[in-house]
Amino acid sequence: MTFLEPLLNELQTLATDGGWVFYALVALAFGIAFALVSLWQSMHLHDAPLISSGEWIKLLRNKPGSESIRNRLQEELESSGDLGRSLQETQQRLFAKSERRFPFAFIIIGAAPLIGLLGTVSGMFTTFNGMATSSANAPIDIISQGISEALITTQTGLIIGVPAFIVCALLKSRHDTLFLKFRQLSSQILQQPN
Repeated sequence: MTFLEPLLNELQTLATDGGWVFYALVALAFGIAFALVSLWQSMHLHDAPLISSGEWIKLLRNKPGSESIRNRLQEELESSGDLGRSLQETQQRLFAKSERRFPFAFIIIGAAPLIGLLGTVSGMFTTFNGMATSSANAPIDIISQGISEALITTQTGLIIGVPAFIVCALLKSRHDTLFLKFRQLSSQILQQPN
């Protein structure tokens, strides 16, 4: 409980000083987290046809014992009639969902630093408004509030965006590797004589 109280107090201070843009960034952070978890889950190939998702991953990563899985897969594909079409449909089932989700994830991740910059502009408006006030005590309070808002939102946008971009890029790299391995496997299956 002692660790949680200072953390909650700090978050409350950030939310108060960061203004409405901070709340938008927090909402965006939850959206980004959902998108990244969804992409990570799609890397497990849960919609795998013909063989189980674990067998697909074992096969595409060329782990020991994958030769028997490959032979069984080839038999399943050949029994469907049109081998090329079956491979194309399998590729769609394995990779289409994640291919659709990556562009969206990169867009919302890229929006985090930009929304942080929006907070910077909003904070600067508050600062300049405080400078224009004629009261003796109020300007310094308003100026410091505006600077605080500008810095908090900029920092929050970068803290959300940079790590999320790195995670998404790693997931994209893993996806591309699996996709390349599938294409190589498809090519081998198509070139193998019946």
